[in-house]
Amino acid sequence: MSAGALASEELEEVAARGWPAPDTEWLGRWLLRAGDGWTRRANSALVLGPPGIDLDDALARTAAWYGARGLPPAFSVPLPAHREFDDALAAGGWVAELDTDVLTADLVRPDAVRDNEVRLADRPPPGWDAVYRGAAPLPPVALRILTAPPTVAFASTVDSAGTVVATGRGVVVDGWLGIAAIEVAPSHRGRGLARRVTKALQRWGSGRGADRCYLQVATNNAPALALYASLGFARHHTYRQRTAG
Repeated sequence: MSAGALASEELEEVAARGWPAPDTEWLGRWLLRAGDGWTRRANSALVLGPPGIDLDDALARTAAWYGARGLPPAFSVPLPAHREFDDALAAGGWVAELDTDVLTADLVRPDAVRDNEVRLADRPPPGWDAVYRGAAPLPPVALRILTAPPTVAFASTVDSAGTVVATGRGVVVDGWLGIAAIEVAPSHRGRGLARRVTKALQRWGSGRGADRCYLQVATNNAPALALYASLGFARHHTYRQRTAG
């Protein structure tokens, strides 16, 4: 099956397993996820189908579930598959926060030569979080989410002083390589590091049985979308995140 042939719900479920929230519960085909507020995707209800109960009751139960965890109720809604539900949320005052494009590509090993300047490890190396999320260290829940899958790699490149200047994360689930956390320090942008890290992760994933690849990019991030288009990625679907108004 090609990367573009999978239904959006199936791919979203694969992606959720690659970024696993530590606290989850199924409500029909809604996957309620909580992770102490770290990242939207780990703290929103992922819509993969109907909730199995009356919609008003399902919304009330979702709000109560998140409220019990001190979090605002939120949804991740794959589009266009669940446009009708997204319209219902909008009519109910739920606020659209962010649209994210899910891009896919059939995974072809970029080349047979390893890029020795891109380092791979099974945990984020010192300084990785400073590029990925800023100066503050990653909270414990972040490390739990990032390192939870059994097949995961953290990519980095360093400057002449040994300081991390580019990052990436790869995870393999069901033959899919998920790429995330591609970031480059401002002082090192424009040097092709994001491309090199992405290719290194593709090479790593191919060596671990993946034949398809996905990544998620904010719909308004034109530079990133252009980079991934040049690497052969195409939009598979979009998901919209909404929170209670």
